[in-house]
Amino acid sequence: MMIRFFKSKYIYFVFAIFLFTQKSYPVLAFQKTDIKDSIKLDKYLSFLKGIKPENVDSMISVVNVALLDFKKQNDSYNLTQINKNAGFILLRYGYLNLAEKYYNDALSLSKSLNNKKLEAEITNSLGVLWGKKGDFLKAESLFLKALLIAKQDNNPKEKVSSYLKLGTLRIKQNKPDQALDFYLKADSVNQKNKTNFLSEDLIANKAIVYAIKGELDKALKQFQIGYQSAFDDKRPMDQVLALQNIALVYKEKGDFQNALKNLETGIELSKKNGLKEEELRISINVPSVLFDQKKYKLAETQLLILLEKTKKLELEDLEIEIYNALVETSKAQNDYKSALSYFENSSQLINKAIDVQKQRALAEANASLGLYKAKAEILESKNLLFQKTREKNIILGVLIFIAVLSVVLILVLIRLKVFNDRLNINKTELTESNNIKNKLFSIIGHDLRGAYGTTLGILNLIKDGELEQEEEQKYLDLIIKQSTSSLATLDDLLLWGQAQIKGNKLSKVKVSVLQEVDKGISLNLEAISEKHLSLNKIDLDEKNVFIDANHFAFIIRNLIANAIKFTPKNGEIKIYADDYDVNLVKICVADNGIGISNEDLKSVFLPDSKSRRGTSNEKGTGLGLTLCHEFITANGGKIWAEQNAEQGTIICFTCQKG
Repeated sequence: MMIRFFKSKYIYFVFAIFLFTQKSYPVLAFQKTDIKDSIKLDKYLSFLKGIKPENVDSMISVVNVALLDFKKQNDSYNLTQINKNAGFILLRYGYLNLAEKYYNDALSLSKSLNNKKLEAEITNSLGVLWGKKGDFLKAESLFLKALLIAKQDNNPKEKVSSYLKLGTLRIKQNKPDQALDFYLKADSVNQKNKTNFLSEDLIANKAIVYAIKGELDKALKQFQIGYQSAFDDKRPMDQVLALQNIALVYKEKGDFQNALKNLETGIELSKKNGLKEEELRISINVPSVLFDQKKYKLAETQLLILLEKTKKLELEDLEIEIYNALVETSKAQNDYKSALSYFENSSQLINKAIDVQKQRALAEANASLGLYKAKAEILESKNLLFQKTREKNIILGVLIFIAVLSVVLILVLIRLKVFNDRLNINKTELTESNNIKNKLFSIIGHDLRGAYGTTLGILNLIKDGELEQEEEQKYLDLIIKQSTSSLATLDDLLLWGQAQIKGNKLSKVKVSVLQEVDKGISLNLEAISEKHLSLNKIDLDEKNVFIDANHFAFIIRNLIANAIKFTPKNGEIKIYADDYDVNLVKICVADNGIGISNEDLKSVFLPDSKSRRGTSNEKGTGLGLTLCHEFITANGGKIWAEQNAEQGTIICFTCQKG
């Protein structure tokens, strides 16, 4: 296909997504591993992206620090990612030899990980690199190898990528029919797997093939499909590129009106989306159409306007292209003086670009030399380390012996400490057992024996008829009270003994707090009446707990009896409940009696705590609160005592909500 004007520009867009200008996928588009490691990896890659292309030494330094970091963690996956992305960035900036080194390292690591997905991806990237070096045979070999790996791994994405790259390679070799075959195979993979991998690239590249073959109508149709896809997906940059290619096809067909129409649409779209560079790159095709219409002066005017805009954006490749176009327009107008001036400007920019390439090549050589020196230093360090290792082995053997001996001694000391701790625990338990035994003897020998001795003496007096009727009734009431108290003491002793011997076997059920409180009050009505006590129930309605019913009844009965015992005549007792947290209810019994000292608050629930007499000289054993503590703990709750802000004591405990 002959193109008289802006031939290089047309070819630029025909090969807009050629293999050897590898598409710039986001550098960070990779699988994540551990969250902390992935954040660290993101930071390293962010540093790399922020380094200017000419500062290759800085790039290598960042990469080496990252590699050392992940080597310490023995993190092969992230080592692969660092090498792969370093190769990608260096390839994009034109440092081919350095890129090859990092890609090869990434490939070796992916094989050690047996990660076929990464292996296929990196192999394809190496093919791109050899394509940029101009070794198409080597590039093709790598693409075919990547395709084989993708097929073995059943990886449709890398299959499509390999076919796309093989097709583009065939275009570069001027074999458009074979290129088209590869693109159709890529389409077949997407259809079979119901995927759309690289579909935009495939559409554009098929259009390119048709354009090369001179089948402009087919090319136009493919570019229009690509435009519609970009429009549907809201990709303005791809829309602009598609409109430009559509315009160039119309231009080749001689339909200048449609060519200009599509170019104008693309220019407006670029402006609307703030795509300044794309606006200039599509705008340069307008003078091309004007040139073909022999409107040379108008084409030159527009080129000069575009030249100023291009200089502001520092797009030197586009400046060279505009100068070359100005050379053609000047020659068409027989203005050879201007043509020579434009040619000289173009040559200066080309020489400048060559100098930049030379500087990059020198920087790459220096960086490669630095890597070589670093490897040599590492090798030297390894040799020195090997020599020193022998000397250290003897010292290490001695240290190991000392360490083993130390471990043995430590183990002996630990066993002695454990043995002593057990002895102390046993001593503590024995002391507690003796205290409990003494308390039991005290209760049995003093409280119970004394009560029954008194009862027996009164009964003998009644039997002998030595009491008046009024006195007899008085002493009978006393016997009833003492018997009731003794029975309660025996019940407490029995429950405590069962808990110690058999343990607390639970049978949890849903229990109404209000009902059990009412039962506890009814059992103590006589004592409440005698002391003229005021007893208030607060917020107990609809409060249920999930607990052993016998345990709960005992706890409520004991706490109410305890509050009655230590509350003076005309005193007040409050029983209330509220939510302790999401799953627990707190139940409290508060009195305004004689209270408990801060010191006694800590030991009031212990088995060896001392019992005190009540406000009416009532006796107790002290076992009630101990049993309450054991039952509440067995049911998964806790109990505590605190001083009432008004006067007296508050005892609270928690239960599971029912």
